Amino acid sequence: MKKNLTHIGSLFLFLCCILFPSAIFAQEKALNLDQDAYYGVKAGLNFAELWGEHALPESDRKVGYSIGVYGTYKISKNLKLQPEVIWSLQGENSEKSGRYKISYINIPLMLKWAEGSFYYELGPQLGLLTISTTESVPEELKLKNFETFDFSLNAGFGYQVAEDWAIGLRYSQGISNIVSNRDLKNSVIYVGLAYQLF
Repeated sequence: MKKNLTHIGSLFLFLCCILFPSAIFAQEKALNLDQDAYYGVKAGLNFAELWGEHALPESDRKVGYSIGVYGTYKISKNLKLQPEVIWSLQGENSEKSGRYKISYINIPLMLKWAEGSFYYELGPQLGLLTISTTESVPEELKLKNFETFDFSLNAGFGYQVAEDWAIGLRYSQGISNIVSNRDLKNSVIYVGLAYQLF
């Protein structure tokens, strides 16, 4: 497990370097949402549950959090491509049957369409498993053999509050099972803030 986390941590750093190709050499410049590329950080709350035949009975969405970085690249006046690297705490919670605590390094690749101060986004997401634990879950409901990779589709919208701040709402629906031989997929509602650094 420690070896896997080390590999995932190395991958995270590598992706950050790819995501910020101009960070090492570029000088600071004034924030401008019309520029060809800009970079920032984002954080927010997750309202997560597991969806499928083998989900916990009478479960509620589990409150978690996420934090990460993003880069936005201009395709046209209104259309942008935004890759992200996000650490996300997910899972599921049931008062009667315990809870699953699952975290991923998620890598969304979002297409964003901007209209004035509003934007709309859609895109696929690859998740790399980092943590999977259970608390107070009956033996027959415990999960084993988690898949290393998770695939999801994301859709959302947001509002540019200021030149360097945006607030957004995103829904992420898993399209692959998170455990082998189980009908169980991630479902996450995300609410968060994004801050443009440069």
